[in-house]
Amino acid sequence: MTAIDMPTTPGFTTSRFYLETNTQTFESPLTKDTQRMVLGGSRWVGSYSLPPMHRAQAAAWQAFLLKLQGRANTFNAYDPDKKSPLGAATGTPLVNGANQTGSTIITADWGHSITALKAGDMFSFGELKMATADAITDSSGNVTISFQPPIRTSPADNTPIVTYKPTCTMILTDDAQASWDCDKNGIYQAKTFTAAEVF
Repeated sequence: MTAIDMPTTPGFTTSRFYLETNTQTFESPLTKDTQRMVLGGSRWVGSYSLPPMHRAQAAAWQAFLLKLQGRANTFNAYDPDKKSPLGAATGTPLVNGANQTGSTIITADWGHSITALKAGDMFSFGELKMATADAITDSSGNVTISFQPPIRTSPADNTPIVTYKPTCTMILTDDAQASWDCDKNGIYQAKTFTAAEVF
């Protein structure tokens, strides 16, 4: 099933969007030396808070949450505070080359000699990433971008790179997220729902 889009109004009052890294540590009981390992499975987690609303305003959000059917269906999630990059992000950027892995990716077709992305900007090529360093293109519009989390599945050559409202696929964290409180005046109370990336 196609991932569902979130309603656009009213906007969120607050949000929390972060990468939940998957690590393992072992501390020696004798020497207290610590071994650390980063495992696969890092995922984005989002928490979205909505304001109090009249029924007409709340209806679209209620329908959205019901369509998700608890944790059954997915939606297109994004960081509301990073819908647009701080970098120039001009051109029609593409992945440049197949079989790329790790925490960098070679890209092409940006604007020439620009800071395409600033450290902290979000972008996607089928997976949602955050740039960890400024991405400055050369005179041909090429740049290798450093980011987190690492690539899970290598994108195909010429895959488009999305810089405006890049998304990842999430599901709700439990099956009771569609509940809502309403007062005697018909005002739906402020609500927060949480979700985590699935792949």
